Amino acid sequence: MRKIVFKFWIINVLISFVLFVAYRIIISETETADENWLGLLLEILKILTSLGFSLIYLGAMVICSLSIFLNLNKNIRNNFYYSLLTFVGLASLFTVYWLIIVIAENFIHNENPLILFSIFCITYVIFSAIEFKIFRKKIKSIQ
Repeated sequence: MRKIVFKFWIINVLISFVLFVAYRIIISETETADENWLGLLLEILKILTSLGFSLIYLGAMVICSLSIFLNLNKNIRNNFYYSLLTFVGLASLFTVYWLIIVIAENFIHNENPLILFSIFCITYVIFSAIEFKIFRKKIKSIQ
């Protein structure tokens, strides 16, 4: 069982890392406005906040993927809902938290890094849910 849980954890960490790299690539592809020094300064600050969001994203997804190890406990592994929480629960809470921030920020001013960040968080939750379905099928086939 340890090998299976560790395998799914590795897959989850790889998904997190691939999404992190994709987020960083999209950040680097953003165009900057070279109108004046103030515009350039604002663009640099925007890029720095995007890089900060990417580090928050990476840290949060690694922490979320560590919860998969709770499936080593027999009671959690055999309960569908507890096992679902280990795969998707923490990441969903994190995503909902950021979506609330995005909704609040968009009422004040339009911030594309927050919207992009939320899209990648939702993508991670979707991939984790797919991974959970595969994990449950594997667990059922073993039992």
